[in-house]
Amino acid sequence: MDTNKLRDDYFGECSQLFKILSSPVKLKLLNFISFSPRTVEDCAAKFDQSVQNTSLHLISLAKAKILEVNQVKNFRYYSLSSNLVTEFVTQALLINPKSLLPSDLLWNNSSEKLINDFKNSKLKIVDLRSFEETNYIPFPGSVVFDGPLTNILDFLKSYTKKEQLIFMCKGRMCERLAKAVQEAKRANYKVKALALSAHELSTFSRCLNY
Repeated sequence: MDTNKLRDDYFGECSQLFKILSSPVKLKLLNFISFSPRTVEDCAAKFDQSVQNTSLHLISLAKAKILEVNQVKNFRYYSLSSNLVTEFVTQALLINPKSLLPSDLLWNNSSEKLINDFKNSKLKIVDLRSFEETNYIPFPGSVVFDGPLTNILDFLKSYTKKEQLIFMCKGRMCERLAKAVQEAKRANYKVKALALSAHELSTFSRCLNY
């Protein structure tokens, strides 16, 4: 056994992973894909990039075994691989606690309290994610609003302003979540943001199914 080669290969593979983590574009793609499988076209449109450049980023992530590729008719769908490398990358995205919203607009109580209050109808959860995302990682019992944010106040007319509303979407850097919470707050609704990563959302979903 060539121990020197094994050691060099080990550190070489680790260095490739850290190179990926140093790329803001790749990290944004990983975060976006974590909530639902995406095509190259989906990713390019989301981040206003060319399909060619986006494809190169996705291919490199697939080669690093962080993404899996599935062909569905004429489209190639990228999703997160199920392995320790992917888990490491998704956890790395949680290290920075920054948010687009101030802390007073975030749900800062424990997950146990959220689940208990939700099950006891002390609060309502409004899921702002798209149809594809809510199907991929469902949040049982939530109310889905996937329409344009210009209609959010019309949607909220079915709630009283004394009810505790929890808006959730795609994490702490989700512009849709931030805008929806701010709009509801300006209209004097009692609202907080539940800013979960895809990994945290999956954990919540499993807890609610028990």
